[in-house]
Amino acid sequence: MADKITKGGYVVDDKGIPRKTEDVQLADKIIELKNKKDHWEVIELLLSAWVDRTPDEVQALKIQLEDQRETLEDKEFGQTKGGKDFNRRFTLVFPLTLMRMIRSVYSKEELPFDSAFYRDFAHKYPAFRIAQKD
Repeated sequence: MADKITKGGYVVDDKGIPRKTEDVQLADKIIELKNKKDHWEVIELLLSAWVDRTPDEVQALKIQLEDQRETLEDKEFGQTKGGKDFNRRFTLVFPLTLMRMIRSVYSKEELPFDSAFYRDFAHKYPAFRIAQKD
């Protein structure tokens, strides 16, 4: 791609679309990591970018986590009262913006968001867990 740097830290791509230089650099790093490393390395980079770029969302997530933890019937296993006939287990809060960032890099086939993924994510990033136990 024959990019051209313009004033103010922007790059104009071949289609004439201005992009922030930091976004282009992040995309290049993501592509490099995706081609050389496992998906957890890419997710680590995306998580770092999410934290840096959306501090209001990060703060809102912290509040949401505390609110969810306060409503638990069993804090160790994350059980809530779901109704008169059942309980449910609330294990993880996963930010939509981060999910979209990951999905923009990996297709559903490349990286399914299945129970194993969420379990591994909660294990690697315990700050997102609701329950105290995995």
